[in-house]
Amino acid sequence: MLKTPVLVLLSVAMLPSPLEAAECAGCCCCSGHCAFSNPCACPCPPPPFPGGLPKCGLQNLQDSFVGKYKEVVARLSALPDGTSQYPDKTAPTKSSTCPPTPPGSQPSCGFTWGASSGWTSGFFPGLLWQLANVTSDPVFMSAAPKWTAGREVEKTTTSTHDIGFMIFGSFGNGIQLGSSNASYADVIVEAAHSLALRYNSKVGMIRSWGDINDNKKFEVIIDNLMNLELLFWAAAHTGNATLKDIAVSHTIRTGELWIRADGSTAHLCVFDPLTGKLQSPCTGTPQGLAANSTWARGQGWGIYGFTMAHRYTGDPTMLSFATQCANFFIKNTGVDNIPLWDFDAQPPQAFKDTSGAAIAASALLELAVTTGDQKWRDDAAQIMESLGAEPGLFAPPNSSEAVVIANRHDCSFDSCTVIESDYYVFEAIRRFSGHYP
Repeated sequence: MLKTPVLVLLSVAMLPSPLEAAECAGCCCCSGHCAFSNPCACPCPPPPFPGGLPKCGLQNLQDSFVGKYKEVVARLSALPDGTSQYPDKTAPTKSSTCPPTPPGSQPSCGFTWGASSGWTSGFFPGLLWQLANVTSDPVFMSAAPKWTAGREVEKTTTSTHDIGFMIFGSFGNGIQLGSSNASYADVIVEAAHSLALRYNSKVGMIRSWGDINDNKKFEVIIDNLMNLELLFWAAAHTGNATLKDIAVSHTIRTGELWIRADGSTAHLCVFDPLTGKLQSPCTGTPQGLAANSTWARGQGWGIYGFTMAHRYTGDPTMLSFATQCANFFIKNTGVDNIPLWDFDAQPPQAFKDTSGAAIAASALLELAVTTGDQKWRDDAAQIMESLGAEPGLFAPPNSSEAVVIANRHDCSFDSCTVIESDYYVFEAIRRFSGHYP
């Protein structure tokens, strides 16, 4: 459980009493952007501070993102096809480690870049939009629309549900975070109609995997909740009730069938596309440890997706689903605040996962605003403080193109990063500043 406050303090003597620790979220004896809104009453030394206050964990994370991604943009901009390249996950060039390289040289672990139509391709332009929104830096203001433009080709894609990640992650972030390009709305609406073609009225859901005309099985994964914002936004923008009805149906079905009694979630459910009935119980967790285990990233998708759906609908049922998922996540995350890649993982497979942590932190911040419950914000603050301070979660300088690491489940080594980890960490940083969605 997230019980122990993560404190940025100058000495052990300044630690709060047990009573203070129980009543407050953390301490802000630091400089810059602090995650905690109700900090402990820790006795900071009077100015002038001897040696200066340490930088707050949240500020340190933000500064790392700005510096790191300026370097990435500069490197890609120098390539003839740089603005058509999109990252997936980091990979070591010579070994399974990412040793630091000399300042100014390319990190030893870089993202795998390509002219990708993969599901992660919207995260990089989305991250650039978020950086532009927070910093107003001309580097990011110029870069974000350039990398967004390359995703328009996906607006007619009907072969995957991930068109939501690809289009709303890029164009959706653009239109919500400052772009004045009127064509962005048209792209989102067309993409929403493409996604809607994967809907089956008997199942009441959008097909995740498989051919759109497959009549033998209809597979749906919890990740699909995240793609529904494409439909919700397009419905709100155009007044198209059908798009909203599809998104609502999918959300409700997910809450009813995926969430277990203890608030944990399955990953995959398989239906008969002709009858709409489940072919077997929703126990499949192909990206987790076992059929009945709980994949941390999937649990994060649940918190985020249900909370987002409530934002567009105001439906209290969706908020109930979100809080069930959130309560399980917090209860089953250790005192260091970062979940294992699967909540049921045991040594030697018990490795941490920053992607699940980042998705949950961002989602918890919106859940706090939605419910008015400060507890969720405090939980998010502790996750973010750990991401910036716990050894093995933050990439050492000049070692990786990414900021956070520890996605071993995705690429078999500890220093690996999937791009969505960096995306959701920075989204949480932006949300701590009070910027939503």
